[in-house]
Amino acid sequence: MRRDRWTRRVIEAAAEVHLALGRGLAEAAYRLALAAELRRRKIPFQENTTVPIRYRDLVLVTGLQLDLVVGGELIVEVLSVPAITDWHRARVLTHLALSQCPRGLLINFDVPEIRRGIRRIAAPRSRR
Repeated sequence: MRRDRWTRRVIEAAAEVHLALGRGLAEAAYRLALAAELRRRKIPFQENTTVPIRYRDLVLVTGLQLDLVVGGELIVEVLSVPAITDWHRARVLTHLALSQCPRGLLINFDVPEIRRGIRRIAAPRSRR
């Protein structure tokens, strides 16, 4: 398994954003601020990446929209919600499976301390 070189750096960037902006803003504001902070730190990422949804031989017209993909291997889902739920976790697991990224981060900025709003999620290992 490859070493995870992005998670810690993204969490540090998110902590900086949370320190500056606090809680109570819309997800879009945090997503833009986090993207700016990642750029400032020279962390490679893509915003609003679309991943095709495939079912058998069919590629669905609608694609899956990913907030941020860091280094081509870490999906970052930015939230501003009262609590991270099982639905949020399941959504990131689905994103990991469809994008074939090995790791994901849920970052909820609507918390008093950013460390309480961070969930690391790893893609399940293939059974093949």
